[in-house]
Amino acid sequence: MKRPRVASCLLVLVLQAGAVMATPTVPPGPPDYADPEQLLALVAGATVPYLLVDVRTPAEYNAGHIPTALNVPVTEIAQHPPTDDKDALIIVYCGSGVRSARAAAALEGIGYTRVVDFGPVSRWTGSLDSAGPGKEPVP
Repeated sequence: MKRPRVASCLLVLVLQAGAVMATPTVPPGPPDYADPEQLLALVAGATVPYLLVDVRTPAEYNAGHIPTALNVPVTEIAQHPPTDDKDALIIVYCGSGVRSARAAAALEGIGYTRVVDFGPVSRWTGSLDSAGPGKEPVP
């Protein structure tokens, strides 16, 4: 009687080990800066060069923006992109997600290759900066 029980236990262990060994390990892909936690980590400890661009109006930007963000309104982004480097990592955001989608499309339309649409600023989990004493808004 004990022999079938031992065999059953061994069979279960072998099957479990096989399942663990057969589970593929997925290497981490490139960071997804449209994810709030990954963008927060980037802003907090910039391990790669990036440009974070608030495409809202200057008044909206001055009321509160993500730290390190530049302000280039969506109406101006195609004529005045934040950099000439078409391979630069550019992350755009706005108030609701509509203008950031338009800005991302405009940048991609003029040849920028690494544009990330973060969407609405309300997805940001950190604190916002505001223009005030000692802080000049970016025109």
